[in-house]
Amino acid sequence: MVLFVGELLADMITEEIFDAAEHFELKIGGSPGNIARYLAQLGIPTRILSKVGNDIIGERIIDKLSQNGVDTKYIQIDNFFGTTLVFVQKTPGSPDFFVLRGADRFLELPSEDIFQGIKILHLSCWPISFSETFEKTISIVEKAINSGISISFDPNCRDKIFECGKITKDRINYILKHTTYSKPSLDDAIAMFGDVDYPLEDAVRYYIGEFHKAGVKNVVLTAGKYGAYVSDGAEIVHIPSYAKIVVDATGAGDGFWAGMYYGILNGKDFVESCVIGSKVAAYILGFVGADVELNRDILED
Repeated sequence: MVLFVGELLADMITEEIFDAAEHFELKIGGSPGNIARYLAQLGIPTRILSKVGNDIIGERIIDKLSQNGVDTKYIQIDNFFGTTLVFVQKTPGSPDFFVLRGADRFLELPSEDIFQGIKILHLSCWPISFSETFEKTISIVEKAINSGISISFDPNCRDKIFECGKITKDRINYILKHTTYSKPSLDDAIAMFGDVDYPLEDAVRYYIGEFHKAGVKNVVLTAGKYGAYVSDGAEIVHIPSYAKIVVDATGAGDGFWAGMYYGILNGKDFVESCVIGSKVAAYILGFVGADVELNRDILED
């Protein structure tokens, strides 16, 4: 079983410029919830620790996760702060966004029975972005390590989600030094370590090296149409993209995580697991949005 700790929220999406936008489409999500849902559909038990508001959005999020087989027992309800909202302006490149942080900032420590049956703790960047939740996150990570649970970190870090308006490197470095698995995208790596004027292959080696220097044991860097680059610290293996048709990239990265975890928890090595992740991501790329139904048939060659 995988325990996910991170944000559950609603994306408010527009194709208009923010200054004049009047039409937004609401999509419930948050990366940890998407990954947990995908993985549960593939037959791997999942559990999630997060906090939502006592509102219709929080209710919809919990219902959707429950319907897909995710253990939602540890999702907390905040009676004062609403569910976190992310306003997204879709653009040809990386989308612009701003965040109205709500209930996710006020996560409370769970009871220790949350770790029963857990093999991997998946942590997103959001819980470490505010000092109050960072201290609680440290406690959760330390208890997981003491229970023999592997730590996995999604470095979906952006300046805008941190309380000071800038990525707090000390907090990230604390997590990275305990991390067994991490899957940065190229955008994630640039946000964390800065842009470099290198050819793609050289940039990939640089960023993967930075993650390993920080303490991460296994790194897979995803680079869109260029595929994924997998490293256990000894060598880098390139996995070409399996995508035949690209309709929408939403949810593809979360699908990669789910496929990767499916492989790891079924005894595959890291490279083999990332191949499975790439297959799941390619399947999701053929649909609009992240609300895609998965089954194990898509893992077959």
